[in-house]
Amino acid sequence: MECCCSCGVKPVNKNVEKALFCVGIFGFLIALASEFALLDLSEFLQIFLFIASYLALGYGILKKAFLGFLRREYFNENSLMAIASLGAFYIGEGAEAVAILLFYRIGEFLEHLIVEKSKKQIRSLRDLKVESARVLQGGKQVQIAPESVQKGDVLIVFAGERILADGVVLKGEGSVDNSALSGESIPQSVCVGNKVLSGGINLDGILEIQATQSYADSAFNKVLRLIAEGSAQKSKSEEFITKFARYYTPIVTLLAFLVSFIPPLYFWAFGGSFTQELQTWIYRGIIFLVVSCPCALVISIPLTFFAALGRASKEGILIKGSSYLEALNSVGAIVFDKTGTLTKGALTLKEVQTRGDYTQDYALKLAIALESHSNHPIAKAILNTLENAEIIPLDSIKECAGGGILASYQGQNLTLGNAHFIAEMTGEQIVESKSAKCEIFLSLGKEVIASFVFEYVIKDEARAVVTELDGLKKFILSGDRAEVTQAVAQEVGIANYFAPLLPADKVTHLKQILASNRVLGKKVIFVGDGINDAPSLALSDVGIAMGNGSDVALEGADIVIMHNDLKKIPLVLRLARKTRLILWQNIVFALGVKVAIMVFGLFGIANLWIALFGDVGVALLALLNAMRAIR
Repeated sequence: MECCCSCGVKPVNKNVEKALFCVGIFGFLIALASEFALLDLSEFLQIFLFIASYLALGYGILKKAFLGFLRREYFNENSLMAIASLGAFYIGEGAEAVAILLFYRIGEFLEHLIVEKSKKQIRSLRDLKVESARVLQGGKQVQIAPESVQKGDVLIVFAGERILADGVVLKGEGSVDNSALSGESIPQSVCVGNKVLSGGINLDGILEIQATQSYADSAFNKVLRLIAEGSAQKSKSEEFITKFARYYTPIVTLLAFLVSFIPPLYFWAFGGSFTQELQTWIYRGIIFLVVSCPCALVISIPLTFFAALGRASKEGILIKGSSYLEALNSVGAIVFDKTGTLTKGALTLKEVQTRGDYTQDYALKLAIALESHSNHPIAKAILNTLENAEIIPLDSIKECAGGGILASYQGQNLTLGNAHFIAEMTGEQIVESKSAKCEIFLSLGKEVIASFVFEYVIKDEARAVVTELDGLKKFILSGDRAEVTQAVAQEVGIANYFAPLLPADKVTHLKQILASNRVLGKKVIFVGDGINDAPSLALSDVGIAMGNGSDVALEGADIVIMHNDLKKIPLVLRLARKTRLILWQNIVFALGVKVAIMVFGLFGIANLWIALFGDVGVALLALLNAMRAIR
């Protein structure tokens, strides 16, 4: 069952369609004036005008209905309107026959306007794609296709132009508007050395940016892919209404035929006039057909989800499909990663302790050499301590998620990681500080030579967000030490926490939480941002990745928050509840009005004009209500 806006038939030329529509309305108004004795026309001319208007207004509808019959698609909106209008002509109701097609066409036009307006939010992001990029090659500016931008290319971005690849500013300064992608309304001030994300607009000045990612791997291109994926995914409600329409339409068509022919046969059997009763009941059957058109549901339900996805994208929340938006209404628990999620990604190095004859400066240089190959928050904290530090060359570098990083230095193993990881590598029993801080250790060969103590900064909004999520069971699963995790959990108000956990341990605990909630018919959200969160994001019912997280996490998540703001989580939950409310309002309203008009039509209370409102009017009201999901 397809909606009336997309029947798979090649559309009539727009100019021809407009001309036919104008001619049809003009002829219909003249014929209608004659019927109401406002003009003195012969009966033959009046009938001719009705037929001409009918053919002009209904050309596209009748063509689609005929081609549908040839393809054995007997039951769709066009066939319903064709049968109903021809039936009206049969019983001598020419004005109503033309009115059926006229109001159906007007309804189609208004529905198209509403749908296009709702799609504008998402299309505005889709249309961000830029046709060409300006790069510096051999000291000259060269125009190339965006897809050709590679890591290391130097982009020249003028004021008003969009940044096409993630990179670092080499020259110039100015402000960058990231609102289209992150929802952040305040422009970001950038200067030499600052990192910039693709998709932002350079508001002033000229920037030279060295790409740190190719266009294909840039945040901008990934967002476009996520939007495409989200628009293609369907929710269970959308799938259900498609199946519902597939059975609903033939059933009501059959009922309309039964209404038209069974009562006349019944009254004829008891001595009534078959011809007179047939005309009466065919009229009521036509009412049944017209009002039964399921456009209000077939169009408004997908549109509601589409509008909600558009609203979310405007807020910097990318949802990879309406099915995930729908799933948010059944959530019973939410699980947080700690580092980079509840706490700020940027750690502060508070203390460096060394052993033996090793100096703090030497230990820091070794740590910087290792962490220069990692994107972990701890790595960033260490790298920020010594600017422009000389990087010591290392060999055989390997990062172990949830443990640390190791390499070969002067023929010995150089290892930086947590106590458990270092103990495995050195065989030495590590004694950690009892303070509620993050502590990692540096070993050279089998000797532990230094420890680094960091302080986590909890996000300003974390406690308020946790409080706002009242009603959900809340958990923290962290790879950090138990003391650190406990301190964060107490600060933000989460009673349930588990630490320290390796990625596999997180998955084990998450499976237990999922199992306990599924018994209750509830779903579980996991919120994370790191590489070690990717398995948990994929396993959970709804995985939410913070936009500043790793590429692996973003790919595995169902929802991506482009601006690293926890307040977006309760926002998307409110949006999901609002979307569900609108869906049920449309379902109850549309079916309620249609059933009422069907019943009134059977008893001769409702006429064809009321039935037209039950079709076109109800569909338009449902669509207007669906658009509230945008606001």
